[in-house]
Amino acid sequence: MSASAPQLASKSTTLANSTVFVELYEADKNRLYAYIYAFVLDHAAADDIFQETSMTLWREFDRFEIGTQFTKWANGIAFNRIRNFIRTDKKYLLDLDDALLEAFYQNRAEAAEQANAKTDKWWHLQHCTTLLSQPLATIYRAFYIDNYKAKEIAEQTGRSVHGVRKSVHKLRKSLFDCIESKFEQVKK
Repeated sequence: MSASAPQLASKSTTLANSTVFVELYEADKNRLYAYIYAFVLDHAAADDIFQETSMTLWREFDRFEIGTQFTKWANGIAFNRIRNFIRTDKKYLLDLDDALLEAFYQNRAEAAEQANAKTDKWWHLQHCTTLLSQPLATIYRAFYIDNYKAKEIAEQTGRSVHGVRKSVHKLRKSLFDCIESKFEQVKK
């Protein structure tokens, strides 16, 4: 009976890992294909590299640390497959040395991180706007959503233009502080 307990634990762990892999892979596969295609600019080649990469991701998923960035891990594996493909398939050899490919990879990785940070900040902004007091929420909507000028808001609310501008300044500071606070919490 005790010999079957480790087998059951092993099967349930494998099933859980499979489920996690499928969720992460499905959420990232279109972006991963686009990443590969950006290097080779050929659909047939990108299909082959994508298939190899996908198989490698599955085979090596036990090495992936849950809680880290799947995208970054998948990009590293894809990049190695791309580099091997370019080395072995003379048709795609563009006289690019490994240093240039590595620099391109680093630039793409940095751009992806910046894009992720912008997306995160956008979601934090959405959350922070729900935390605004009613007067600031009204100013936010009028100024940023409806694109009214301070003078138009002043006319609608009966406030002075200077008062509206001060409120917009207070609104910006409040949102900035909230977003930075949320962003720092996520980093930890």
